[in-house]
Amino acid sequence: MSRPTDRMSARAQEIARYKARANAEGAVAWADVPCASNIRMHLPKFDITAVGAEEIDEKVFGLLASAGIQQRLVEIREFGLYVTCFLQMTDGSSNWDAVEVFLFDDDGRVAEIWAL
Repeated sequence: MSRPTDRMSARAQEIARYKARANAEGAVAWADVPCASNIRMHLPKFDITAVGAEEIDEKVFGLLASAGIQQRLVEIREFGLYVTCFLQMTDGSSNWDAVEVFLFDDDGRVAEIWAL
């Protein structure tokens, strides 16, 4: 079951704050989320796997900016070290639903992301 924002863990609140700012600020908003140095992000829809913050900035945020992709957080859920976001996405001509799963490590940093 979803948790209201005031009852979410600190890590889920960080992701919710990032998602609220992502369209306007992109990588700047993401920079506030603590990440492991070897973070991995997978975007199978776009055949992208990025490793490390620099590559995520270049490949993922580069794609979002160049394609004009916008996202709206519909719901956020937590289960153990996982935070899952249910999103509605658009590039201005197409709309689709998406799910992002964030895996946190034991130190509270994002270690891996699957954008599905």
